[in-house]
Amino acid sequence: MSIKVSSLFPLPSADVSEILDGYLAVLDRIVPLRAKHMAELHYAIRDLSRSLTGERSSLSNDYMGDPRSLNAYLRYFLPWNLYRLSRLFQGLDIRLPENGTVIDLGAGPLTVAQALWIARPELRTRKLTFINVDRTPKSMREGNSLFEALAGPDTPWRMVNVKGGSTSKIREKADLLVCANMVNEASAGTRIPLPVWAENFCSSMVSKLAPEARMLIIEPGIRRSGRVLSVIREEFIGSGYSILAPCTHAEECPMNGERGKSWCHFNFDSDHAPKWLRELSIRCRLEKDNVSLSFLYVGLPEDSPEQPREGEMLIRTISDSFRLDEGGFGQYGCAEQGQILLSAKNGARTLFPGGLIGMPVPEEEKKDAKSGAMIVDLPQRNKDKKPGPKTPTEKVRKDQQRDTAEKRARSPKGDSGKSDYRSKGKRKG
Repeated sequence: MSIKVSSLFPLPSADVSEILDGYLAVLDRIVPLRAKHMAELHYAIRDLSRSLTGERSSLSNDYMGDPRSLNAYLRYFLPWNLYRLSRLFQGLDIRLPENGTVIDLGAGPLTVAQALWIARPELRTRKLTFINVDRTPKSMREGNSLFEALAGPDTPWRMVNVKGGSTSKIREKADLLVCANMVNEASAGTRIPLPVWAENFCSSMVSKLAPEARMLIIEPGIRRSGRVLSVIREEFIGSGYSILAPCTHAEECPMNGERGKSWCHFNFDSDHAPKWLRELSIRCRLEKDNVSLSFLYVGLPEDSPEQPREGEMLIRTISDSFRLDEGGFGQYGCAEQGQILLSAKNGARTLFPGGLIGMPVPEEEKKDAKSGAMIVDLPQRNKDKKPGPKTPTEKVRKDQQRDTAEKRARSPKGDSGKSDYRSKGKRKG
């Protein structure tokens, strides 16, 4: 069976990898550190990581204005965010016209502008204006210098920095409105009920849009973020807006992060991140097998998402794969019909998280006893089929690859972060 599969997080292109590999040299040139600051950098990174992932109430709103925290952010969190966003930006259908405007709320060190320039080379010659909004001007100034080092002084992209927050009045209207790593912080600092907060937030976002605009909200892949984005999604759908990704439908979210439910987020491999960044993570004792995020890509009411063909269901793969009790591998996904359990047996393979696949609607509906998800059997695709007889050299290589895979399977950490996404553990629940 020939099945078309598209991915939200394609592997970095050669151009993207080259730029990310060389980003350390950009940091050393634009924001050099003295020897004593470099020696304690891993401690600063670890301290900031604890603050960002622990009790947020102890974290100052202006933490990016502190030199120690800013250096840690620029050297560690910014490069990892560039890797995450460049993977996503490669997979999204991003449309920006000549003389278009991007409004980036919570811009920090211009992460969105830098990641977009890295990931979408076809946009580099287009005249674009970025309205970068953040409470900390210093981080935006550093971002300006880093962006110019990447793009060169003759880039047609113009940066306009505005001190403010998500509710700031902005005269220009956005062709693309982006909020990255901002919504979770903003919603956590209020006593307003989440649905009311989401209504106010969405109204503020819509007021900043140009005709034919789109909105992109990106958050860490944690439960709290998944829950907040699910409520925002409901508000946008209730107001007639289209969810272009990752959702395949406008029905109730089956992974909304409510108590007892999973939440919509994506893990993809860190193997293709720059070597220098992975080594820094090890030095900080913050090793990463994979990176994660949650997001919503929202279009205006007339901006219709992809529709399934007659008799077909569109399934977005969400989770990594896992072993099934009855053999083979499973993977959770989402469709108009609700939560889906994709079952891969008899040589079939699961997909990368974020993959979009069209499948025939099963004639007989089967439910998974553990999750209640509809079971959909994945067929063996042409590329999954075993090849013909191997030459002696190919056989030796295949045996070596099999031995390596078996060693990984025996490892306590498994291989869930590897590129085939086949987790050797059993699923939870």
